[in-house]
Amino acid sequence: MKKGDVICPECSAGFRRLQLDSRRGTPGAFRCPLCDHVLEMLDGTAEVAYRLTVAPEKLFE
Repeated sequence: MKKGDVICPECSAGFRRLQLDSRRGTPGAFRCPLCDHVLEMLDGTAEVAYRLTVAPEKLFE
């Protein structure tokens, strides 16, 4: 399993990214659920999951 952090360049939301190479995933794109910016194109070779960890400041204004 690989772990990492990703920050959306559009809205600055922070995500935890988990990749499990032992399972096949679904090809497609992962988009930021807050601003719809494409964060990663997925080819389906591994299972990838994202979890929002830091909401952008503009949500609290």
